[in-house]
Amino acid sequence: MPTLRGLVVGGMALSSSPRFDVYGNDFGWGKPVAVRSGSGNKFDGKLTVYPGVENGSVDVEICLSPETAARLESDTEFMAALE
Repeated sequence: MPTLRGLVVGGMALSSSPRFDVYGNDFGWGKPVAVRSGSGNKFDGKLTVYPGVENGSVDVEICLSPETAARLESDTEFMAALE
């Protein structure tokens, strides 16, 4: 997975567009049930946050390299926080 030039190694980037109504778009197939940002501009440690489909909720898309995901899975403190 590529890295973003200038991003601190081991760091994290967060992006969002709170004014873009991702679930309000209907292209003739019905209302969206999920949202993804697409395959471009992906790098290890990127989080994209969208307003969720339900009022007050959020959807989070997380991009991690396989190595980063494996390190998280082996981190007992992190995994305990998910329970």
